[in-house]
Amino acid sequence: MLLATALQAQLVAQPALQNDDFQAKILLALSDADMVPSAYADDHLGPVAGTDVLSVLAFDGQRAAPTSVRTLPLSNSVTGPPAAVTTTPDGRYAIVIETRGPRLASGADVKLSGLPNGRTLTVVDLRDPQKPRVVQQLVGPARAVSVSVSADGTLVALAVHPAGDGTTAPLWLYHLAGGQLTGGVAVPIPGWTPGDELVHALFHPTRPLLALTNVTRHRVLMVEVQPVGQQWQLRPWGNEIAIEAGTLLSCFSSDGHTLFVNGTPAPPPNKAPQGGAVLSIRLDAHPVPSQAPVHEVVSRLPTGTIPEGLTISPDGQLLVTVNLEHTYLPLGNPARGRYASLSLFAVDAASGQLTAAGTFAFDGMLPESATFDASSRRLAVANFGELDNLTGPGHLDFWRVVGAVSGPEPLRLVKTAYSLPVQRGVHTLAIVR
Repeated sequence: MLLATALQAQLVAQPALQNDDFQAKILLALSDADMVPSAYADDHLGPVAGTDVLSVLAFDGQRAAPTSVRTLPLSNSVTGPPAAVTTTPDGRYAIVIETRGPRLASGADVKLSGLPNGRTLTVVDLRDPQKPRVVQQLVGPARAVSVSVSADGTLVALAVHPAGDGTTAPLWLYHLAGGQLTGGVAVPIPGWTPGDELVHALFHPTRPLLALTNVTRHRVLMVEVQPVGQQWQLRPWGNEIAIEAGTLLSCFSSDGHTLFVNGTPAPPPNKAPQGGAVLSIRLDAHPVPSQAPVHEVVSRLPTGTIPEGLTISPDGQLLVTVNLEHTYLPLGNPARGRYASLSLFAVDAASGQLTAAGTFAFDGMLPESATFDASSRRLAVANFGELDNLTGPGHLDFWRVVGAVSGPEPLRLVKTAYSLPVQRGVHTLAIVR
């Protein structure tokens, strides 16, 4: 209640920032209040800081600040990749997955490893962002880790962890119509080895294709989704692509010709990661009629350390990775990082080639997600919490893109003065432009 009051007060007091107007209709921010980032390192969830929520921010395109912020109490978890909420192509609905359930006991010594698998799938009606409402909740597969909607808005894909219901067939598909999910089934993946971890399943922006990321074998598989009655079968579409270890996320260019994936190269034994990488993959790089597509890696460039978030601008010209650095380590650990970072790249739309613009440090803790607005010159970044205050709020930080690759002013990112407090544990963003 106090956080909500503070948010509304800030909305009233925040002046219009003409140069930083955020061009979007709705920004969604999913927060997990159950754990602190250091739980990844020491298994201790730490103190609870409120309730898991989906924050719904409405914008009018005339200012940096949202015109309203509404929250829905929805159980969710930061323990998967930052792909736990998505929207339908028409922006009418959001779909939220629950990767892990709420803690079963209070206190700071509760273990991350003791969290139950989550099973709840939630559909939220966004047609009036000042009155978002849950229109469906149902029991889904245990421990879904990512959610994606097809380009035509009729199918929903879930990647499911092998420690849940994803041991044999880790991809689940659902029909979606009128804001209702139906017919959820596990769909076998051709050539899949039982027990491999499908960390991300992402629909292509124009075709019934899925990019499936096998984090166990460091491969991406492109598959075509073919209807069979009321269910589906998958057919491989081209060759598998070798990627980095530790890959969590992928994204397509808006034209669907290029797939980008982030990753953290495996460190030496007993050493912490010291850098990350981003790959651009040209799909069907040399099209030949009647022959299978051939996918090729056309760029591999370094990023900051542990690049978990990944986003491409709507105009297809810019790519950003959101880098955790070492901010997830416990308080008092001498290796704990004092900053997070964003890595910025220019994209050649014709070839998919990347050009590095730089890595930009900022005061952040476990930032996992970012998204460009419709202008492709503004960026919202999810900042999990405060480095030195484990019960402090999370923040949505807003950045601007300045300069250009070929111009007198170099291409770079600049953090604006505007930052909006939200529930601690913010980890996944989604946008309706």
